[in-house]
Amino acid sequence: MENQNSVCFVGRVNEIIPIEGADNIELLEVSGWNCVSKKGAHTVGELITVATVDAVIPEDMSERLGVTGYLRKGSRVRTVKLKGVFSECLLIPLSETKLTCYEGKDLQDDLGIFKYEPPVKTVQLESGKKIKIRENSNFHTYYKFPNIKNVKGIFTEEDYVQITRKLHGTNSRYGIVKKNSLTLKDKIMKFFRLADKWVEYEFVYGSHHMQKGSDSNGFYSTDVWREIADRYKIKQKLWKYIKEWYEPSEAGTGLIIYGEIYGAGIQKNYDYGLKQIEFAAFDIEADNTYLPPSTTEAFIETEFGLPHAEVLYYGKWSQEVQDSFVDNNFIPGTKIPHEGIVIKHESGDRSKVAKVINPSYLIYAEKKDVGDSH
Repeated sequence: MENQNSVCFVGRVNEIIPIEGADNIELLEVSGWNCVSKKGAHTVGELITVATVDAVIPEDMSERLGVTGYLRKGSRVRTVKLKGVFSECLLIPLSETKLTCYEGKDLQDDLGIFKYEPPVKTVQLESGKKIKIRENSNFHTYYKFPNIKNVKGIFTEEDYVQITRKLHGTNSRYGIVKKNSLTLKDKIMKFFRLADKWVEYEFVYGSHHMQKGSDSNGFYSTDVWREIADRYKIKQKLWKYIKEWYEPSEAGTGLIIYGEIYGAGIQKNYDYGLKQIEFAAFDIEADNTYLPPSTTEAFIETEFGLPHAEVLYYGKWSQEVQDSFVDNNFIPGTKIPHEGIVIKHESGDRSKVAKVINPSYLIYAEKKDVGDSH
């Protein structure tokens, strides 16, 4: 795969499977993705364009292909269940592209197809003043790991892995990171040795895509990221840890904790039965390096006293183990399917991390108009 996070790429038909009780359709396995197709329309070994779940299809293309009525609101590809099997993608003829095609080629730009992202909500500072945010370049966006279907064979039975429950809420990040630059006042204070020795660092928090507040810019009055920071005293805990274990010359770009905020009001029709919001951390980056999952879990729970995403398994990977935590897994006390799982290699290597989405969740989310997965 040229782009492991692509939602539109050239795939290969690896297998064609009969569907019991179906005379006109069959199931295709295409580069790890399942698709129900008209019987006899494709052959094993054939190259075909694959548009996966939440790929936004241009209107003129969907009309031309005759699939507009099958797409989700916003012209997005959706998961459907036909004759007891899941269809997770849309197949598009290679004739739609003018490029030379080969297996794994990313076709998003060529076909004008992209992954749907929900709109960003606007907020303002506590004072009511609106300002132009100066993003801290050291406050890194969380690594976007791929769907396991796009990285077939990423894990083998020799790999020791951690499997955690994937929560469906909103991504969050909190860090003590090095500032882009010092203000004139900071520079003067530092020159005369009147500044705190940590003057080049600041606390920053935000969502996955947007910085929500910092010591430099100020803080927003009301948002869930701020509420969680205050409830768990995250700023105080991060500063305490940094100052106890580091000198400014050793901290590099800084320390960032990544997690998920979930519960009441976060995702439509998917509140985990909670009356308020909750938080679970799942990763730590220290000076541009992600810590191994076992170290991360220990630090989050012991050093910072924060909740960690539910760990389901530590041990050797196998398809059987993976599958046991995906389909037929429900939020306790309900018949609402869990979203899925995240699998990480014990080393913390980002090339060995993937998510597995529960197909039953995708069906539920479609019926209940649940907010989008990420």
